[in-house]
Amino acid sequence: MSDKKKRILLTQIKQDFTTPVDAIADYINLILESSANYDEEIIDEFQNIKKSARVLRLNFFDAFKDYAEQQNKNISTDEEASVLRHDLRTPLNGIIGYSEILLEDFEDEISADHNEDLNKIVQLAKEVESVISNFVEFLRHGFSAAKKDEDISTGAESVFSSLGKIDSEIIINESISNSKILIVDDNKTNCDVLERRLNSKKFDCTVAMSGKEALKLISQVDYDLILLDVLMPEINGLEVLMETRKKYDLDKLPVIMVSSFDDVESISKCLLLGANDYLPKPLNSTILLAKVAATLERKILREREKELLSELHYQAITDELTQIPNRRYVFNSLEKSFSQILNENKEHFAVVILDIDHFKNVNDTYGHAAGDEIIKAVSKISTDIVSSPHLFGRIGGEEFLGIIHNASEAYLREMCEKIRTSVEELETLFDNQNIKVTISGGCAFTNECANTSDLINKADERLYSAKKNGRNRFFFSEE
Repeated sequence: MSDKKKRILLTQIKQDFTTPVDAIADYINLILESSANYDEEIIDEFQNIKKSARVLRLNFFDAFKDYAEQQNKNISTDEEASVLRHDLRTPLNGIIGYSEILLEDFEDEISADHNEDLNKIVQLAKEVESVISNFVEFLRHGFSAAKKDEDISTGAESVFSSLGKIDSEIIINESISNSKILIVDDNKTNCDVLERRLNSKKFDCTVAMSGKEALKLISQVDYDLILLDVLMPEINGLEVLMETRKKYDLDKLPVIMVSSFDDVESISKCLLLGANDYLPKPLNSTILLAKVAATLERKILREREKELLSELHYQAITDELTQIPNRRYVFNSLEKSFSQILNENKEHFAVVILDIDHFKNVNDTYGHAAGDEIIKAVSKISTDIVSSPHLFGRIGGEEFLGIIHNASEAYLREMCEKIRTSVEELETLFDNQNIKVTISGGCAFTNECANTSDLINKADERLYSAKKNGRNRFFFSEE
């Protein structure tokens, strides 16, 4: 491109920027001149818009002087372009944000003329956003890129204008109300706009003005979502993201990056490092709320899914009547423990099989409901005595099995005798009747068996011997 064409295009970009920014300043000055009836809070919001517009103008003309007015000086990298875009869009975010807050929160307190002026300010700010994109793209890629972006923007506006007015209100589900959101940004205006927008939708927001402060808060508080800026001094947003992902996965603590970087490479890097989503500045309130709501709802769905899977797993391994491990879990654990002896040189252990004496008589005399109460009572006594790292479960009817780890025969005899005497002393009250039962059991050690089938058979044979020799006792060998 010739220097003449370049100067013409830069002059046009400068004019395209100056016209809407000056108009924004004019609208704000007119509003402030006739704002005597407004309270201090509303006037402060208008002053915030004015301040943001002033910063935007200064930042743009500094960039214009640094790049456009110097001969043959262009932006040489995408990263440099992203930083410039970020610096120009940050105050633009304040103009749009504070204007939308006034329109949403104070619409009834502001005159109709001033509401109309605010809508014009938002529209003008969006025009400025397009100019900024053209300016940065021109500095990075030249005339063709800037022209291409302008054509795309015009085409998009034409498509959506044909749809007429679209209702853009985002409904916040009650399930995510009061969710704890951490806003991380070193720019006070950005934090203020985000916090107020989200607080108005009943979210519980906390602000961190640096990456260091954010990491400290994340270690102390269980947040539901983090909105994280990329560019921050000392510890940047990507470093905060990587540290957060060392402790929390995407489902446990979602993170939405918020930045003026809107190139594909920057966004993809954020996502690869563990971000759940990405929000470009200046923020659109509808897109902000839509992404926040969708991310929080997805988090809740994942949590419910995990709870359901946990519940299903519990049901699959738990005996429904007694709520102790069931036959499948006990025998799977037995196989695993036995294989560890063979393959990992773990210590030998013992198996205890016990059942309730004359249980058929209990059912016949008192009914099956009484039998169920007896089974639950024996289960409770036994599991109180056979605690972790040991395992005790119900393997069918009135029959139970215990896996006793790293135990001597003396320890095993003491444990079994404690169970036996406790059951013998038990009186179960059912339907105004005290029911007493006893138990019998058989024990076997892994060091006397070749496999789990042999282990179970030996314990079962000794249980049979205990029954045959008077019941209410345990056999530990072929006595």
